[in-house]
Amino acid sequence: MKHIYNWILSFLFEKQKRFKWEIVSELPEKPDEYILYIEGNFKEEDFWYASLKCPCDCGDIIMLNLMTDTKPSWNVNIENKNPSVYPSIWRTKNCKSHFWIKDGKLVWA
Repeated sequence: MKHIYNWILSFLFEKQKRFKWEIVSELPEKPDEYILYIEGNFKEEDFWYASLKCPCDCGDIIMLNLMTDTKPSWNVNIENKNPSVYPSIWRTKNCKSHFWIKDGKLVWA
């Protein structure tokens, strides 16, 4: 029910918070809201993991594998300074949130 409520709210409010991104050498233990942290080597464009605080307010930290040789894995694209994550992020435990990050915007599934 909470996910439906969040999905409806995302359509009602035009001024939606956008995800920003930050490349780090180590992922933070306590990520800030609406920041997608990307761990890796920026000079070599070699990225390993991404993390973010779950946007449903459950407080969990979501870790995403960015290495294509290990499954499951995700891709992060940065266009116009806004991150997009593919495929969708679908939690199978705890809050069971399912969402996309498209052009920095949170889109509930």
